[in-house]
Amino acid sequence: MKRILVPIDFSDNSVFALQVAVDLSNQLQAAVRIIHVQTGQKYAPEFLGDNPEARVLGQSRKWLDLLIEKFLPKYHVEGGEFDYKVREGNVVREITNQARYDDASLIIVGTHGISGVEEKWLGSNAYRLVSHAPCPVLTIRKDMRWAAPHNIVLPIDHHKLTRKIVPVVAGLGKLLKAEISIISLQKKSKWLVPGRSDIYAIQAERYVRNNTSLKASVIKFKWGGDVKNILELAHQKSATVIAIHLNKSADPFDSFFRPFANELLNISDIPVLVVPVKE
Repeated sequence: MKRILVPIDFSDNSVFALQVAVDLSNQLQAAVRIIHVQTGQKYAPEFLGDNPEARVLGQSRKWLDLLIEKFLPKYHVEGGEFDYKVREGNVVREITNQARYDDASLIIVGTHGISGVEEKWLGSNAYRLVSHAPCPVLTIRKDMRWAAPHNIVLPIDHHKLTRKIVPVVAGLGKLLKAEISIISLQKKSKWLVPGRSDIYAIQAERYVRNNTSLKASVIKFKWGGDVKNILELAHQKSATVIAIHLNKSADPFDSFFRPFANELLNISDIPVLVVPVKE
């Protein structure tokens, strides 16, 4: 059975990520596993309110039980598992190890949760997590729009690996019944073959049309390398997800996305799906 992994630091944003995970798991017929990494910090989650007994410090397992109790009635996967794991150590390492152990299909993480929890737990760790994750990672916050109609914006660059993200995006698109806007990033450079991103974008559109019933379109976009330009275009398309690939190659010049993925995760007010790709 497929599994969705949800890191929880007890911030409202991470709890919202769990809500999204339960919704997607019902459509995907997937197990849901919460992971909490204990880092030695002492805090209490906002969702407990002002109850002084419930806010006793160091009761992470009790809080996780409360989350399971709250969301289990909304989980409708026959024979599915909905549980949690508590680990100790480095946040990114423990999450990625759990994802590998579970052979997770997707990690959904609520970023920038600062409610009583140091932002470094899931905030500044977001890029490190997507850089090391063995599976796609969806980053989301509670103030982001996550509702139908969905539109996934898929930027395509010049690199041949950019096409490997397409089946994953098409799969998510089917779950969300989303329209997919494929953006051909046209960037002037003497080192790039002219028109390559256009060819890859057309191939991506053809894949979506041949394998789904989703509406897909290609937009040619003269891009100057600024993340804000892509974000602005995503807003124009009323996007609910921006999907990018992250090349696992050690060569930082293999993809346009490697240098600015961190910036996109930091400034985007739209959920970002990051898909790892390899040679």
